[in-house]
Amino acid sequence: MTGDRLVVSGDRLRAVLGARELGWIVDKARRRLERGEPVRGAVVQRRDPTAAERAAVERLFGRVTHGGALRVSLDELAQLLRDAELCAGVEAAVEALTGPFVDRRAEAARIEAGWQAVFDEAAASGDGRPEVGVWLDDLRASGLVRRLSCGDVEAARNLLRQAVSVVRRLPAEGLPLAELAAAVTGDSHALDAGAPLGALVIRFAAALSGVTRWERAAERREAWDRAGVLLDDLSAPVLVLNLGAAPDSLAGRVLAMHAAAGEPCRLSVRQLRRAPPCFEVAGREVFVCENPAVLSAAADRLGPRGAPLVCVEGQVRTAARLLLERLRGAGATLRYHGDFDWGGIRIGNVVIGRHGALPWRYGAADYRAAPKGSELAGVPVAAAWDDELCAAMCDERRAVHEEGVVEALIEDLRQGEGAG
Repeated sequence: MTGDRLVVSGDRLRAVLGARELGWIVDKARRRLERGEPVRGAVVQRRDPTAAERAAVERLFGRVTHGGALRVSLDELAQLLRDAELCAGVEAAVEALTGPFVDRRAEAARIEAGWQAVFDEAAASGDGRPEVGVWLDDLRASGLVRRLSCGDVEAARNLLRQAVSVVRRLPAEGLPLAELAAAVTGDSHALDAGAPLGALVIRFAAALSGVTRWERAAERREAWDRAGVLLDDLSAPVLVLNLGAAPDSLAGRVLAMHAAAGEPCRLSVRQLRRAPPCFEVAGREVFVCENPAVLSAAADRLGPRGAPLVCVEGQVRTAARLLLERLRGAGATLRYHGDFDWGGIRIGNVVIGRHGALPWRYGAADYRAAPKGSELAGVPVAAAWDDELCAAMCDERRAVHEEGVVEALIEDLRQGEGAG
């Protein structure tokens, strides 16, 4: 006989080893082979054999066994099969009796090598940028690419190729998301939330921008925007009052007209990106509030005589973020006030923490002195600018909304200087 799997007589092999009472030996040997474990030197065991199983083993090996578990040496079985010229060994016998088997360990190694090649190819096309390598490592560790491609290596390769083609273009310069998607894939919706490609690339955009979460629409918008990609340059404009700007741009002239009339004005992302006004705020305080009711009251009572005021309207969206960045770059000192509730503190952490604003009547002492409103709800949030504020709010467990302190805020705007 030649070859490890050569079978001389299938009928004789089945007569010798194919009995149901010996099936446990074949089954255990097959499981070892499928796991990629050697059969040479191995022993299989039957803990509670039936009388028929014990008798079958005794007939096979020609010796009496003692009570208890049955133990069969696969080396001894292989030698018996070869001596009887039935087949080359245990592996050949298992395949002849139960059909071809797959070495699952070897198959898993082959599949893993395929995945490694997919990520190696993606890394090689990433222009050597360290941030691309970190992103790919995170994608591989999370298993996201496998899930999105349903475990198909070729589908994953194509998906990652497109993803790398997109991230090589980041950061961009005010490029609309739909244009970016169409340029790379031919599908303007390929980077939408929920699309496989979008799920991969938003993680790179977030990491590139220092954004830690992207589950919510506002978070995704911020991540894309900070990477220079626009989801929409007209929605969610920022609300301002008495914000001066040079009249050498359309937005500047619009601001000047509204400031002269003491009327609120809105600035879109499009205006702030394509033809940003030259703000005349160097050395001045620009106040920032959370709620439009404060800005409306300031317009009603102060008109054009009030200090510059920006309203984030509950969230620091793209237009508000761009405006705050440009105002600070133009030399303004930003002062922020918001609601004394946990949502307001989160917004304050963004405006004060990320944009360098100073608190405006927004500390623990201000909270204690203010008239209290409804009961606080939600998870407490520490204020980045005041270590005592969270504790004070937890003690009193009452919210203070901006509308409740609007008189003091308007007086600050009248004087053009805020309380720290």
